Amino acid sequence: MNARARVTRREMLRLAAAGGAAALTGLPLGPARAAAPELVIGMSLDPGHLDPRVEAGGPGWSIFSHMFDGFVFRDERTNPIPWLVTKWEQASPTVLRWHLRKGVKFHNGEDFTAESVKFSLEQYAAPTSRSPWKTRIGVIREYRIQDPHTIDLVTERPNRPLLRNTTSAMALSPRAFREMAERFPTNPVGTGAMKFVEYRPGQHVVMQAHPGYWGKRPAFSQMRFRFIPENGTRLAALEAGEVMVVNNVPPDQISRLRANPNLRVIISPTNRVIFIALRTDRKPFNDKRVRQALNYAIDREALSKGIMGGLAPIAKAPLPESVFGAHPSLPPYQYDPERAKKLLVEAGAAGAPFFLGVPNGRYLLDKQVGEAIAGYLEAVGLQVKFESPLWSSFVNEVTKYERSKYDGFMFGWGVTTGEPDQLMGDHFHSTAVKRTLYANPEVDRLINEARENFDEARVRAAYLRAQEIVWDECPWIWLLEQPDINAVNKRLNWTAGRRDEYLLFHDVTLGA
Repeated sequence: MNARARVTRREMLRLAAAGGAAALTGLPLGPARAAAPELVIGMSLDPGHLDPRVEAGGPGWSIFSHMFDGFVFRDERTNPIPWLVTKWEQASPTVLRWHLRKGVKFHNGEDFTAESVKFSLEQYAAPTSRSPWKTRIGVIREYRIQDPHTIDLVTERPNRPLLRNTTSAMALSPRAFREMAERFPTNPVGTGAMKFVEYRPGQHVVMQAHPGYWGKRPAFSQMRFRFIPENGTRLAALEAGEVMVVNNVPPDQISRLRANPNLRVIISPTNRVIFIALRTDRKPFNDKRVRQALNYAIDREALSKGIMGGLAPIAKAPLPESVFGAHPSLPPYQYDPERAKKLLVEAGAAGAPFFLGVPNGRYLLDKQVGEAIAGYLEAVGLQVKFESPLWSSFVNEVTKYERSKYDGFMFGWGVTTGEPDQLMGDHFHSTAVKRTLYANPEVDRLINEARENFDEARVRAAYLRAQEIVWDECPWIWLLEQPDINAVNKRLNWTAGRRDEYLLFHDVTLGA
């Protein structure tokens, strides 16, 4: 089949017999058969917006990456690769130079230039920005435009992570931003392979192929991301042929899906660690003994082998195993409820209240894992209040930061860029976003040393020591490393398995 995946009416009937037609309908098939069908993907959550500046999750980025292009992108193992930036060089310890792709246009016809880069990155780092990338992009102190397609990103101090940290920033249209103002977050204008058509919250995002795209043309004229938060409903849509791909497949459903001759299941390791972030500024959780007690209270083996079907490795260090600088030999927190009770008594925290927030539908079996954790904490004497709202409500509460009602909340942090600073700096540096209010001057010093050095041995040594400290001080309850589990109709030639968990469909085609 050619790159545009043309499908005749007879072929559509044959697809229906194979359980795949419903996910490939929606576009008229003219007499010349020039229109490729619509590709429908079933996603577990609605990001609640279409604004890449504030997105904090893989499902949202998977959607946005079809309408927007990154400046520098990543391969499946998170290594930086040219994209809108065709070449880069560290011109000096404080100057990162980008050479930009020529001839690229936004969907509204505006040219992509160095001014677009400056405008876009300034939006991520603006004082009023709620972007999770704000502090990483905010290290840029000056933009020196050499010519329309060359720009220098200038930092005050050397910043080794900057290149990788910018791989999650996307090019925004200055003209669209000015013209649409508050409507921009739900009417995106990028340079991507697909162009925005419609967003219906709680239902879908529809996009169509951008005829002026600078890169390879998509095989499908239209894509639709359907939001199906309930696991059973999402899997049923795949089995019925209403969608061609679904994400977040529950482990206990893998065998049943694999028994279906029309489907395949793809299980891939990721850079995502699942944890409970603890409010270290609040009594009694400002006492290290209490935080250690919570770690001893959890049976991670049961979570991994029971609920997660043996597919989610136990977290053995703050950084996931596959990320540069991960610690290879930290002492594990074994399941020891009696030791947990003893530490709580010593700290005067026996019977303390604990408000636990857990999202419902964002991470693999998140609510079920959260319920089990609540049970473990109750078993060592804590008075647990448990709440599991949908993702949008959960994020709204968590991003109140020091004003959040949660004493602890489940989060999954994917090191999507492959850069250890994305986790260490964002969660354990005292100047980071106030999720845990954790602060340790020595950890700050070590993270700064890792940021400002380009010597790999020194960087690794700094991260190893920083991890030893935070592992002991427990601003988190360390849990699991999450796998990426997706199911797909066998007719679709699609390769998943990215460490950053992006589900990308630029190059998919239909097989025979």
